[in-house]
Amino acid sequence: MRGVQAGLVSPDGEFKEAGLLRIGEGPRTYCMKIVIAPWERGFGEEALDEIAGLWNRNAGSRHAFFPWTGALLSRVWLAGGMVSTSRLLEARLDGRLVGFAHFSWMREHGYPHAGVVEAILVDAEFRGKGVGTTLLARGIEALRGIEPGLAFVDALGAWPCGFLYTCLADGSERSGVFSGEPALASLFFRAGFREARRSLVMRAPAVASGRVPPPGIGVRVSRRGSDTWLDRVFRARECWDHDLADRRGDVLSRAIYGHMPGESLAEGRTLFSLFGVNTPTHCRRRGWAEHNIGLLLGHVAGLGCDCVELHVYTDNVPALALYRRTGFTEIADTAMMHLPL
Repeated sequence: MRGVQAGLVSPDGEFKEAGLLRIGEGPRTYCMKIVIAPWERGFGEEALDEIAGLWNRNAGSRHAFFPWTGALLSRVWLAGGMVSTSRLLEARLDGRLVGFAHFSWMREHGYPHAGVVEAILVDAEFRGKGVGTTLLARGIEALRGIEPGLAFVDALGAWPCGFLYTCLADGSERSGVFSGEPALASLFFRAGFREARRSLVMRAPAVASGRVPPPGIGVRVSRRGSDTWLDRVFRARECWDHDLADRRGDVLSRAIYGHMPGESLAEGRTLFSLFGVNTPTHCRRRGWAEHNIGLLLGHVAGLGCDCVELHVYTDNVPALALYRRTGFTEIADTAMMHLPL
């Protein structure tokens, strides 16, 4: 006997699954009841402190770990409007929270309708006993029933980017399943997820390059509007544009960046995130993007930044070459994983 066994259904139609969890090995083996059910404790600070505590105890080794509080979770949940577009499941053992999983669904213009496994976490003491497998299976089952017509389910928000946990409080683009978490990747593989695309996490020191804008070219730094998809999805406290523009004001290259408060706190130094560099088609192959990145690294260094981080797909060869030329090096890699429905 292993993991979660018999199933029950509550009067309101929401599933509640109870069973026996095998703890220990040999003569020291004993069984305890586990219950997996929808989260019913509301989204106030005190209710979410329990989830925050589970995260803080178990996720410290994850890339860019940032400690949660119930207050932070409540604010992000409510501000992001996620209560109405997601489901949170909990696993309890004799009343103790030992695991949780959060699932959402979203429609992004121009992309297939998709579900997202925003987060899934099991207390280290209870891993390898079927808890995560059952949380994942029941969450996918719920997604299928709530939102028919989903094209796929995305693992940990690589795309569409589930913005609650992939970059909570940081304003960064860390998402997908990292190669440093093989047990997590195995969990998704067993559930039928398959790798769709890989990306690299890269960093460069924020230092002045000595570059100056060419004659007739100006630098324009401006705050992005708070209703842009970058602000909503990546939840950066501040997203900014760093533009190179000609005399008419036409943009030659745009770099989008923001501060990463969570990881800065965790590492004890100031980090910024580079979300992307956009160059109009007719301005490409003239060195504007490389020039802009060099100026940007100097600009954020002047703001006290120590290091700039970015994500780039491994199959985006021109972008990889650009970032390497401007001093970025790989520090981690991550996989986008999808479950077709």
